[in-house]
Amino acid sequence: MARQLGYDDLIATIPEPPKGMDSTEWTARVELAAAYRLTHFYGWTSVVYNHITLRVPDTDTFLINAFGLRYDEITASNLVLIDLDGNKVDPENKWPVNKAGYLIHSAIHKARPDDLHCVMHTHEPYSQTMSALNVESVPLVQEACQLFERVGYHDFEGIVLDESEQERLVAAIGTQHHTLVLKNHGLLTAGPSAAWAFVRHQLFIRNAEIQLRAMATGADISKISDEVMCSTRHQFEGGDAQAGAAVRHPEWPAFLRMLDQIDPSWKQ
Repeated sequence: MARQLGYDDLIATIPEPPKGMDSTEWTARVELAAAYRLTHFYGWTSVVYNHITLRVPDTDTFLINAFGLRYDEITASNLVLIDLDGNKVDPENKWPVNKAGYLIHSAIHKARPDDLHCVMHTHEPYSQTMSALNVESVPLVQEACQLFERVGYHDFEGIVLDESEQERLVAAIGTQHHTLVLKNHGLLTAGPSAAWAFVRHQLFIRNAEIQLRAMATGADISKISDEVMCSTRHQFEGGDAQAGAAVRHPEWPAFLRMLDQIDPSWKQ
């Protein structure tokens, strides 16, 4: 059996950066474009709405989708680079940026510049169902223990167009959470990379589906003790459960290989 390409091998195959763009920004663009294509693959999109943003390393700028493109149309080159105040870095870029998306995402980027570099928000049905119920997300299976004490909640205030709501979003995510249930709205996850924001999104959705199905049976739910959930979370966060991969998520190269087989235009 042929050796499957790992992350470094896959990154080495991406096209050269466009003229005038450094490799750091270009690699960030490729990573974020992959997250958009994966979100399309899993059916979590709302046509052109919602957002995934990624800070360009060592800058006060981040990448966001061009408002009006479907997620399967997004590529590394058509992402829009903006600063933390929402200004386009390239004034020649004619694509608009959705204000509500900028306000939600920039709030997190400003508040957690050291650890939450990628912010992902969708209106996926299982997580939206959880957001419409007055119940908390309860980790019910092994991998969901990563969510223990890492989920915050933010009450619905209408479409996020008022900048004052940013303060309450920041308060809800605090200093320890990486996931927010936006009540009557949707799901937000964040992480140090596009990989971590995406897999945390997938993780919450999977646990939400399990929790909703378990609740629907009416049977007594088997709950994991806080002590065991905390211990298991440490195993995941420390990398013990993922072959020591605490920083670079081991699933990410597999995702990138899948995208290349489906349509490699994401990295153009």
